[in-house]
Amino acid sequence: MGRTNKAVVPKKGTADQIDKVPVVAGRMIRVRNTKRPKFTNANTQYVAIWVEGPSGKDSTEECLLFTENAIEEARYRASKNAEDLTKKGFWTDLTD
Repeated sequence: MGRTNKAVVPKKGTADQIDKVPVVAGRMIRVRNTKRPKFTNANTQYVAIWVEGPSGKDSTEECLLFTENAIEEARYRASKNAEDLTKKGFWTDLTD
């Protein structure tokens, strides 16, 4: 089956946030896995991050869930490939 480019947006306020902070694009917020089946090795929590797709006709906002391990893998990958990291502009850095 092919992936769809449509964002899946749950009902507002349904996540069981561990970190009690405002939800804004790019902020990592830990949330509990509220429908975790008993007797499973599913993660008890995830890291939720609101992102916006690349600019263009089909640009969408969506909330993505990552495991702590996935975040650590991404940090490691970034540390090994510093030449590929994007840089924030001066004004963007001041306002976020």
